[in-house]
Amino acid sequence: MGKHAICHVEWASTDFKKTQNFYGGLFGWKFEPWGEEYVLFSVSDGIGGGFTKTKKVQTGQSPTVYIQVDNIDPYLKKAKDLGGKVAVDKMEIDPNVGWMAHLTDPDGNIVGLFQPAKK
Repeated sequence: MGKHAICHVEWASTDFKKTQNFYGGLFGWKFEPWGEEYVLFSVSDGIGGGFTKTKKVQTGQSPTVYIQVDNIDPYLKKAKDLGGKVAVDKMEIDPNVGWMAHLTDPDGNIVGLFQPAKK
């Protein structure tokens, strides 16, 4: 049996330009069109994925994927500046684990942020 590792993440998007501006501006992701209905994204270190074209995104329809960051706070502000919203404010998971928060992108997809505790 395989390792069951996540190998690709996929969200829905109503507007590829808006989506690329949001995720590129927030995390520095790079994008590559893959046909008319799909855009691949790559990250500097970790798992990439894609955005599939849709007419409407239902909040909670896409998976919640957590992006690890050094400090959640500046990402919450920057997400709002880029057209997203804070769905769940920063909260401690456990003193030995770290903190989490949820954003929504301009389409309403939920994006989790994870800030590990300092060891």
